[in-house]
Amino acid sequence: MCLDKIKFKKAKLVLLSEDASDNNKQKFQSICEDNKIPCYIYGNKFDLSKSIGKDNKTVFAILDGNFAKSITKMLEDLRGAII
Repeated sequence: MCLDKIKFKKAKLVLLSEDASDNNKQKFQSICEDNKIPCYIYGNKFDLSKSIGKDNKTVFAILDGNFAKSITKMLEDLRGAII
């Protein structure tokens, strides 16, 4: 599902869980880069999956532009706070 959303440029942001496999991280980061879609690695699959009411998900495509901007800002703020 996420791959299709990325390839058809419907995804505005992609989140990968920190505990996703290295192969998945590389694959999705590469596809996102090719399609000019921001991609962040954050959190673990349990917490991220729970936040959307699903189980055992490691890749999340955010389709709403405003929601993607809000998440990106939050992640950038967190990155800036870590020294």
